[in-house]
Amino acid sequence: MKRISLAIVLIAGFMTVPTFAEESAKKWKDSAEASYVNANGNSKATTTSAKNLFSYAFNTLTSTELEGGGLGARSKGVVTTEQYFARERLQHKVDDRDYVFQSYRWDRNRFAGIAHRHEFSTGVGRELWKMPKNLLTAEVAPGYINEERIGDKRRSFASARFYTKYVHDFTETAKFSQDYEYLQSLKDTRDNRTATETALTTALSTYFSVKTSFVWKHVSQPPPNAVKDDTLASFALIANF
Repeated sequence: MKRISLAIVLIAGFMTVPTFAEESAKKWKDSAEASYVNANGNSKATTTSAKNLFSYAFNTLTSTELEGGGLGARSKGVVTTEQYFARERLQHKVDDRDYVFQSYRWDRNRFAGIAHRHEFSTGVGRELWKMPKNLLTAEVAPGYINEERIGDKRRSFASARFYTKYVHDFTETAKFSQDYEYLQSLKDTRDNRTATETALTTALSTYFSVKTSFVWKHVSQPPPNAVKDDTLASFALIANF
């Protein structure tokens, strides 16, 4: 697990090395994050995590994001936490406030009973409230989920997703954000998932920030031997390029 975590950090580091041509074009951004995590729920451990977010603007209307990360820990020689994810998103602005997007995400979290989870979605979004210090965004998207569970049968179903994000800038260097996501299976009305993140981000300098966050995830029908609720409280150091 230590080798895996070190590899993730090294990959994130290599991805954040800019070249002169990239700096001149100013079409890309990269954010590498390292954090201290206190997990309670399916995973009970104190550990570290790393992730990297790379974004590229093809032009003023079309952009893409690539993100990946992992979390792992051992307690007395036993693996207590093992989570990985990778995400891709392509977005195109229709006008000043409206946009369309396509997204794919892969997850693995064996302590929550997930061997592999693939999620595809295509939808629309809109900036509902846009002020100098406030931004409220909402998205709706149909999708498809293929979930390979540990000790349980595979689940594949069409889904409906609703997502909203609110951001408030307290000052030029401090901001608050609140994310909410609800995903409903169209195959089984009893099968739904909810995820929220409450975060406070403060800039330390032009390139470095700290982020304190609390994440809550709920699965109405979890895999065998997994609980319905997971929480993550974390303190992260972010490097922006």
